[in-house]
Amino acid sequence: MFFTAVAALLVAAPAFAQDTAAQASSMDTATWVAITSGFAMAIASAACGYAQSKATAAACEGLARNPGARPGIQFSLILALVLIESMALYTFAIIFAKVVVPS
Repeated sequence: MFFTAVAALLVAAPAFAQDTAAQASSMDTATWVAITSGFAMAIASAACGYAQSKATAAACEGLARNPGARPGIQFSLILALVLIESMALYTFAIIFAKVVVPS
């Protein structure tokens, strides 16, 4: 009886594999665009977070070394943070245009 059950399972495996392959091929381009855009936004957000933390750390270090240079460092920090954040916003705008707007 054990060998009969094993034989039935071995014969049934290709049938289940064919069903899964048919379902996997039903994923259209829109599904892949949505998945890829999610990964793109995650990568852009992670890069922006890392860059902003490095810029802030460098500004704090510069202020600790030379407190008299605060106005110049503050302006440079704000400008750098704006440019870094614009990368995430541009990524979001491109994803929004690609995913939401029907083609």
